[in-house]
Amino acid sequence: MGTISVEKMAGYCLIIGPIVAVLIYFIQPGGVLGIGGQPDPTDAEAVIKLWTGDLQTYGIVTSMLIPVALITMLSGLMYFVQSLEGGNGYALARLGMPMVFIAVAGWAIGSGLSLGAGIGTVTLTGDRELATIGFSLANLCTFLFGVGGFLIALGASTRDDSSIFASIAALSAVVVVITAQVSLLATGQATTMALIGGICYIVYTVWAITLGRGMISK
Repeated sequence: MGTISVEKMAGYCLIIGPIVAVLIYFIQPGGVLGIGGQPDPTDAEAVIKLWTGDLQTYGIVTSMLIPVALITMLSGLMYFVQSLEGGNGYALARLGMPMVFIAVAGWAIGSGLSLGAGIGTVTLTGDRELATIGFSLANLCTFLFGVGGFLIALGASTRDDSSIFASIAALSAVVVVITAQVSLLATGQATTMALIGGICYIVYTVWAITLGRGMISK
């Protein structure tokens, strides 16, 4: 592994990172698949009960893996954006990259809040406030990732060597932006928006895999 090229490593990151991140997004307690139940994310008491219930250890493990997967994806995505320099789409992709970076950082902080609530070491001014902060932070990060992901995919789609997946990924990112806004403005639809967002993440993951395979094959 010590002799692997930077490009190939970025390719593996673009394959492994998104796959693991999306998988955990679906299987985490209270996630899209409803493992342990699917509480309303705006219902602080229900969320806290899930964090500290029978699936506490399972939730802690998934919360620790999410940042690792997202940062792995980010590493590959940063290399891809840099590889566009000097060609079509670089300006758009470069604008989107900081937004994705901040989104990943925010999601990592959100995972830390979940860990703190799960093991009872972080309460801030109360667990109710902690759950509310987590929900707001997650939606802001979703919005930023959607905008940044859209710009990166749109930039990639303008290149002569781009595939149809780039355009589809750009459209899915737009949907992610909309789901984040709906979740905040109509909190009763938050669970439905999470499901729609999960489908869009799968689409974006497929595009990332195609990019990663291209890097590895060079």
